[in-house]
Amino acid sequence: MLGIYACNKGGQAIQLRTRSDAMAEKFAKIALDELGVLPSRILVEKDDNETRVFFYHSKLRKMLQKALERREHLFKYSNTYSANYFAALFDCVGGRDRKSLYLKGIEPVDYLILERLGVHCTQDGSKSRIASAKAFIGFIKDFSIRIRERAA
Repeated sequence: MLGIYACNKGGQAIQLRTRSDAMAEKFAKIALDELGVLPSRILVEKDDNETRVFFYHSKLRKMLQKALERREHLFKYSNTYSANYFAALFDCVGGRDRKSLYLKGIEPVDYLILERLGVHCTQDGSKSRIASAKAFIGFIKDFSIRIRERAA
């Protein structure tokens, strides 16, 4: 949830904007099952090619914001917590073009954390290009919806 929040923060809602139904479902499931959000509080808006799933929860939003402020300490080890966070970032703002895998518009602290975890990146405008795509995919594959969708 923290990785999704990092990509979609701003405003009062905790939200996800996505084209992937699987991501929208996972976001809602985490909110319901792990965060205790009531089903009636989760709102869904669909337009032609994007789904927005969101809810309002000021206490949880503050908790997520504080965790983001501490993320360089939370994700200093290459473990499932770090892998989950970066898988969510990749699912939200990542991609692949003819050059490489990339994360678009991540904050400098995320770039630094990746470097500390041994995932080397280069900056190319707003894209942080992953130099070692194989290592990065190996790191996040168990947690990334997009990678699992491609493998299926």
